[in-house]
This record gives sequence, structure tokens and C-alpha cells, in this order.
Amino acid sequence: MLAALEQEFLNPSSEYTPIPFWFWNDELSEEEIERQMEAFKEKGVDGFVIHPRMGLPRSIPYLSETYFQYVTYAVKCAEAKKMKVVLYDEAMYPSGSCHGMVVKENEAFASQGLKMTEDGQFIQVPTHGTIRGVHYGEDDHEPDVPASTDLLNPEAVACFIKLTHDQYYKHLKHYFGDTIVAMFTDEPNIMGRCADAGLIPWSNGILEEFIKNGGAKEQLRYLFEDKETEIGKKVNAIYKKTIYDRMAASYYKQIANWCEAHHIAMTGHPEKSTDIGYLKYFTIPCQDVVWRFIGPEEDKGIKGEHSTMGKCSADSARHYQKRRNGNECFGCCQTPGEKDHITKEDMKWYLDWLFVRGVNLIYPHAFYYSMRGRRKEERPPEVGMHSGFWEEYKQITDYIKRMSWLLTDVVNQAQIAILCSAEELSWQAARPLFEHQMEFNYLEAEQLSECTVKEGCIRIAAQTYSVVIKDKEYDEKTEEKIEMFKTQGVKVLDLSPKQEIIESGEWIQELKDIYKHDLITESFEPGLRYTHLKKKKAEFILLTNEGEEHIQTKILIPGKRIMEIWDAEFGTIDRLNTEEESYELSLPRRKSLIMVVENLKR
Repeated sequence: MLAALEQEFLNPSSEYTPIPFWFWNDELSEEEIERQMEAFKEKGVDGFVIHPRMGLPRSIPYLSETYFQYVTYAVKCAEAKKMKVVLYDEAMYPSGSCHGMVVKENEAFASQGLKMTEDGQFIQVPTHGTIRGVHYGEDDHEPDVPASTDLLNPEAVACFIKLTHDQYYKHLKHYFGDTIVAMFTDEPNIMGRCADAGLIPWSNGILEEFIKNGGAKEQLRYLFEDKETEIGKKVNAIYKKTIYDRMAASYYKQIANWCEAHHIAMTGHPEKSTDIGYLKYFTIPCQDVVWRFIGPEEDKGIKGEHSTMGKCSADSARHYQKRRNGNECFGCCQTPGEKDHITKEDMKWYLDWLFVRGVNLIYPHAFYYSMRGRRKEERPPEVGMHSGFWEEYKQITDYIKRMSWLLTDVVNQAQIAILCSAEELSWQAARPLFEHQMEFNYLEAEQLSECTVKEGCIRIAAQTYSVVIKDKEYDEKTEEKIEMFKTQGVKVLDLSPKQEIIESGEWIQELKDIYKHDLITESFEPGLRYTHLKKKKAEFILLTNEGEEHIQTKILIPGKRIMEIWDAEFGTIDRLNTEEESYELSLPRRKSLIMVVENLKR
């Protein structure tokens, strides 16, 4: 069994390829499309996202017959080259407006907001929100910028699907479910970009749903003022649930249903890094590493709301039993001091940051069709054939494939669940766990009803948790469920009264007293990350160095011996001959290693 896994690791299939965003941002030709595809293929890149992008000439209007001529040619070539295609559902982003065509079809479909007037009245008004277009003159605040759509209006979203998804299917039906494997929806924004100030998301029928959920018309003022009062917090919680439920039903569920009916995956990501609740609608849930919101500097990998996004998609996939979860990564993540570029070393850091958290599909942002003129300045870095490390790209691709293979069809052995809401993940509670090598997964409060308890452990999907961390108060129903779990022997560590010390980790000893370690370090190593995995009948421990210093320490894996050390970067396997539980770990900056372990024979 292990020998077969070794061969799969050394020679992973094209299923685990990175799937880069391919910016179609200039005059197109069939010859150049095929030339670039061949270059991708030579470097082991076996798929791509066709992404119409700023710089596409007006002679190739979005979704025109001319546009589809090139899309069809690319898909036909992909079929011949055994490459996979992910379609993108917008003419740049955010998704949902079909390049402004939805609003052109019906002005009432424009994004809507609620406004409180000076005399305390409430009126529904257009937000005047926009999206970024694909032709010059269509960017934020420019004359031809496309209007955004009311995504809370099911009829408006149905119009978007008719204009976009149905057109792709009409032209490419033959390839759906085979060469075309998914449709990518990108950070849908309810208000649109550059929306008028002083508004909150709203749409037809929202007031009635707000009242049905427990709100009242006379309480609408609390959505604009006195939000931190007791009643203000209650009213805003009702409002948030109302908007969340409408967005889920109007946008995400409609698109999910369309993709399922047309035999492709729904992939992409919501607007916020912490929007874990919406991910249940995705076949391949994703998130987006962008703007260097995370990075090796200033502890950004474990600090702030964006530091949760890797676990966000991975843990949603675990609990909803999705094989793959992805990340649109590297956008605007230039290395400090570099205007347009990311170094290979920094790119490796981002990949390891994602992998050790469980992400197993990489959507690099981006491979540029053209770098002509100002195109190279549009949301760099370019991480494809125009990058400084293109000649070495086969090694990068092989690394991505090996790690993606390792993290697919696998169960991580996290014993700790951090309870979370549909749109809020606690990075404060997570940080000390990362630094002390205590593996955890985020568990949505909504999913507690799907959990069972056996021998004092919560079980959901393939996961088993012996400890639940709760760091805030939840609604009455959730609190009752938690209390019931406690009576069944589940250990619950309630940090909600300790808000001021959660990030510091002063409570970590309480957790150590009720937690069974599967990795112990001789010294405190805050930059060491790990995940303990079971794949088929084999066990693996993946270690990455997320810090800036070489890690040199002894590690102990209680009750286990290390059989082999795998290096995914260079494709090597070293077999060890030891019955020791301890191992002298030497892990340089920007490096990772995989240990194959088995139970010691006592």
C-alpha cells in the first residue's frame, strides 16, 4: 500500500494541477492562444481559468460571437491537449452583473440600499454601485464603468444567469462536464464597488423578512445609529441574518443549482475572508489570498481576520465532505520592495501557508496573456510565463501537484474544534494554537445539529473532536446544544469571559491539561506549523516553517515512529530505520517536509 502511495506522490496526476487565472487582456489570436497553452503544458500546468481582463479591446465585446470564437478555440485546444478549463462568470469582477448588461436589461435590477433621511425616514434607493470592466474606460469612477446588480433580488440574479451562464452553455455544451469542469464566481458584492455612502444593503421584500425574523419597522434606526446598545446589537443581528439568508437563496443557491444541472462544479469565493457559511453552496469552496493581507512579515500569517481564510475553505470542505477546496492566490502580493514582482521564495511561503491549513487546489493569480503597455500594472504580480522564474516553473508545478495530492482524500486528525459563526472566525483563539502546534478546525455553529457524540467526542463527517473552544456567546439554541454536548462528556473550553487575554494564549495551559498531543517540540517554536493526516491506511505529518528563522529542535511524536521523510519540492523519499519517537528536526526558512509515521510496536 505504501509503495503505491509513494509512486502517486512522486508522479501525481494532472488532476492536481494548478489552475491559473489566464488574463485575456489584449488583442487575441488563435495562434497566440495555442502557443501560450502549449507553454503552460510544457511546465506541467494542465488547466486554466479563462478570465477576460482589463485591456481586452472593444473589438472583442464581452460574450459577443467574436469573444466566443476565441473561447471555443481555447476549449477545443484544451480538449486536444487533455487540459481542463474553468469558466469565469464576469467581465472582470465582482461577479453578478454580466458587464452591466443585467441593469441595461432592467434598470430596476441595479444594486439597492436603504437610506435613513435627516428626518428619520427610511427609503430604498439605488446604490450607484459598479464593477470593474474589461475595456479601458470601464474601471472605477471612469465614464463607461458597468453598473452592479441587485444580488438580493432573485429575478436580477436569474437575469445574470440567463445572460452569462446560459450563453456559455449554448456555445460550449459539448465540453461541459468533461473539458469544462467548473464555473468560477468571484467575490459578489451586494452594494457594488464605489457605492454611495450612508447606505446599507437592501432590496424588495427585505423589510417583510426582517420583521418575520423578529425585527420591527420602528427598529430600523438601530441599523444606522446606537448599534452598540443592547437593543442595537439585537436588531443588527436580526438584520445580518436576514441579508445573509436572502443572499444565500438569491445568489449562491441559484448558481449552485445551475452548475449542478449542467454537470460542472461551482467554484470561486465569497466577498469576505471569513464568509464560511456561504461555502456550503460551492462544489469546490475557495478563498482569496490578495493584497498581502497575509504574509511572512509582522505575524500576518496568524493575525487578523484574513489569517483565517485558509482554514475557512479547508474546514468547510471537511465538514461538508467536499474533495477539493481552493485559493485564488498571489494577487497584489508583491514582495516588499518589489513594484510588480513576487520572489519565488515568497511564493513558496504562500503555498506552504495554504497547504498546511488543508487547501488542495491552487488558482494562481495570474498568468497574463499580454504585458504590453500598462497591462503589466493591472493587479500584479504576474506569476506565469512572464515571471522571472518561468524556466523553473516545472518544479513549482510538481510541488503544487504533490502537495495537492497529499491533501486530497485525506482526514486531518485535529482533536480541537473552534466554534464559529457563518461569517466570523476567531483568529485570536487560533493564534496560540498555531504557535503551540495544536491542530484545530473551525466548526460552524450551524452544523452542531449535524454532530453526534460518541465516547465524549463530537463527530461530524469524517472528523472527531475531543475538545471544543468557544470564545463568544451564541444564540440560545446553540448554547443549549453546547450544554447538551457537555452533559455527554464533551470537553468545552469557554473563553468568552476572557476576551482580553484570548490572543495572548495565557489560557493555553488549560487546553494542554485536556488535550492529547500528537506532536511535541523540545523548544517553543512559534513559526512551526503542522498537520497530522490519514490517507487510506497511511499516516503523515506535514511540517512547514512559517517563520523567518531556521528551525532546529527535537520533536516527539508520542507512540509513533518515523518511517520515511518525503520532500515534495524535489521529489525525494528517504527511508529511516529507527524505533525512536523523537526526531532531530532541521527545517530551513521557506521549507517543508512530510513524515510518514506508524504506531510503534510495543
